[in-house]
Amino acid sequence: MTLVLPKDLRSYSFERLTGVELNDFDVDRFLPVLFEMVVTNGRRLSRSDARPTDPGSYIETLAGHPALRGFDDEHGRALLEQWVNTTVVRLGHGGRGRRDVQLAAVQPIHIGAYRAGLPVEGARHRKVHLVVYRLLTDALARRGRPNPAGELRSLFLEAFGRGVSISDSAVPEFNEATADLDANVLLSLYYLEGFTPGRPLPARSALDWDPVMPGVMITLGDQLVDFVTVYRHRLPTIALARHLAALVNIGLFTTTLRLFTLVNDLCRGEGTPADLSVDLAPAQTEIYVDFTRQTGGDSDRLAGECVDRDLERLPAYLDDMLLLKTLDRYASNEAKLKPHVQGKHGPDWLRALVDMRRDQYVEWRAGIELERIIEETKKITRCSNEDARAELTRAATGDSQLDQVVAAIRQSQTKHAIRAAGQWFWNTGGMRKQAGLLRGNLRGRRAWRYAMTDELLTTLLLSALVDPEQGDVLPRMRLADLLTTLESRWGLLIDRPPAARDDASSRAVANTNLVAFTGRLRQMGFFTDLSDDFNAQYVINPLAGAGAGAGARR
Repeated sequence: MTLVLPKDLRSYSFERLTGVELNDFDVDRFLPVLFEMVVTNGRRLSRSDARPTDPGSYIETLAGHPALRGFDDEHGRALLEQWVNTTVVRLGHGGRGRRDVQLAAVQPIHIGAYRAGLPVEGARHRKVHLVVYRLLTDALARRGRPNPAGELRSLFLEAFGRGVSISDSAVPEFNEATADLDANVLLSLYYLEGFTPGRPLPARSALDWDPVMPGVMITLGDQLVDFVTVYRHRLPTIALARHLAALVNIGLFTTTLRLFTLVNDLCRGEGTPADLSVDLAPAQTEIYVDFTRQTGGDSDRLAGECVDRDLERLPAYLDDMLLLKTLDRYASNEAKLKPHVQGKHGPDWLRALVDMRRDQYVEWRAGIELERIIEETKKITRCSNEDARAELTRAATGDSQLDQVVAAIRQSQTKHAIRAAGQWFWNTGGMRKQAGLLRGNLRGRRAWRYAMTDELLTTLLLSALVDPEQGDVLPRMRLADLLTTLESRWGLLIDRPPAARDDASSRAVANTNLVAFTGRLRQMGFFTDLSDDFNAQYVINPLAGAGAGAGARR
């Protein structure tokens, strides 16, 4: 028999803690909605009338565009369809057996990609767009910008809006004044003219979320703003969007792993960092990344062990999350418990929730919920009162009534929660992305390991080679400093093993990995060594001389 929860308890998402919903997420589908928020100053547009299940109709409309020639016969339309499907849109599958081809998203190769309103299901964004938009505007506000939303709009239009004009009603169109526009961007703009744009909606209320790790989130927001600011004149729009997506994705992934560690330590009474308003350096995640590319080798196994370790944290985190969610519900609904959290935000709110466990009214409130769970179980399963209470006793791991409530919720929700969090893990880890940190296949987690692709490595190198104080690129950086930056920002280890595996054998493996890493950098054109001395080995920025001068200063 399974315990049945009242409807208001059937949730495994706690967005006030995470800011986002830990579930299936696609960063490429996310970027267009971020562009939309930036253009509308956070307002969003009404629901699109797009017909994802009828992709052929949009090809027909595009083929008849007055600016296109040579696509009006069978072969021309076949060529046009292939061109659109490979560069302008992403296709997915739906219907019975997922056999029907449909439009999944528009490729975010320019700021007007939001016009189609795809994907139609806004829930697929998991509120990441709200969090990232907040981080970006907060970053500009900290820099003393009087109108952060307007400044962000201007920055993104300059970076991603080449060839695009935005009307007063937020409709993006080709401005017909940019002669040297990339052909794929131009084709995308013509294609999007076949969609009826949504209308701007009234301003929405501010995001009700304060990060429990404000220092980490501040750093992520600054990284994103600095990257767009510095490289907006040095990279083509398509490349800049691709790097931004990769930077968002790995930021979400590593931040989630940091949150797992923080919540686990806090709920088990092992303490928290003294000041969460500053970044946690080192990042405490210790993600060992294999660069040897030797499947089954020692370095590959060490990277796989780190993946196993992080996956094993998922059930413990979900238990702690359900505890915190339950305590937050009590604090919101019970007048005698509200003073514990009233006026508290971020890390202070989180600590207050944990301390609230000692209040006697928590047990009283939990007792009421236990009776509700028992009554609902009896009603749905038609079992006896004794059977329902016996099942509750079997599910509980502790003696308190609060432990029993959390155990009941866990029994009902853990399967769905672990599946959803697992999808978040491999999606933000970039398993099926060109810019990915996590490698393997979805058929078996035993083969998963941290092995960075060249595309993601390029993104991280370009991000590290930024001087935030000057708002410009760094022409070079000592290799030792780069390794420190990778560890402090993203928790990535290359030249040393995690502390739990710090022995002579693992250190030798890491030394071999470092040699493979520098070899990879040399092949990619990012590395130079003036001598065998480690201090004379540098990572160089191939874009240091590109662009029209330095970006805007902080």
